[in-house]
Amino acid sequence: MAALLLWILALAGFTFGFAIAWFSFLNLPMALLFGLLAGGGVFLWVRRLAGEGPAPWALERLAMRLAARRGSVSAKELSQAAGIPEDRAREVLDGLRRRGLAQRSGERYTFKG
Repeated sequence: MAALLLWILALAGFTFGFAIAWFSFLNLPMALLFGLLAGGGVFLWVRRLAGEGPAPWALERLAMRLAARRGSVSAKELSQAAGIPEDRAREVLDGLRRRGLAQRSGERYTFKG
């Protein structure tokens, strides 16, 4: 599904670039060039964003929502819910603990309400 979305966005970028250049002096060659540049740029940008995974603030929010539902959350639960490595999940939870937003008890983290 993510690959399909990537190609749809790349096609949208191509169409946008093509449409911009269609009204230029060298219609077709210029439109194809601009379309390929715009589509390729969108493709690379979205692929890079998808490769980085969720943003840190999104992971923090997910951790807080999981803890609100379950009372506490572990790094393993966060990693499974977000689809990230357990080490990264532990870094997110430890960051929240260092800022004073969470407390750690063994492998579980609880949040101050």
